[in-house]
Amino acid sequence: MMTSTQKKSHIFKLYQSDRMDKLDASQIGEVGEHFVTSVLGGFGLEVFKTNGKGYDLIVMNEPNPPIRVDVKTKSSLEGQRIYNIKKGKKTNYRDFDPQACDIFALVCLEDLSISFHKSKDYAGKRSIYVNAEEHSTTDPYESWVAATK
Repeated sequence: MMTSTQKKSHIFKLYQSDRMDKLDASQIGEVGEHFVTSVLGGFGLEVFKTNGKGYDLIVMNEPNPPIRVDVKTKSSLEGQRIYNIKKGKKTNYRDFDPQACDIFALVCLEDLSISFHKSKDYAGKRSIYVNAEEHSTTDPYESWVAATK
């Protein structure tokens, strides 16, 4: 049993990668989409999950057009933060087409980091690399504002 001093110094992590070992990539993606939805909702934005092709969320941006967000999620801190943005089947990949979405939301669940990036900056690419230290210290709100300008 922990003493009160131990309890105060012990930090519980909301997400731990070993707790998500049994989840497949699709389930990890769903967790990331819900996380981004709740963060954007906390910014006062109206957000809807979609079953659209090329994006996962629609963010209402009146009087401007809605913003299409494609969420990319990593569950673990391990390894490099490389987010796959290529499209297509397992043997017939296509480079990313920026007409498919407006913003990428890059998520790492283990450290609860989110950064937002303009999709047009990744035209013709197949992945996005993000420095882990920079990613974990990025202010999601500032990142959202910059990506939507």
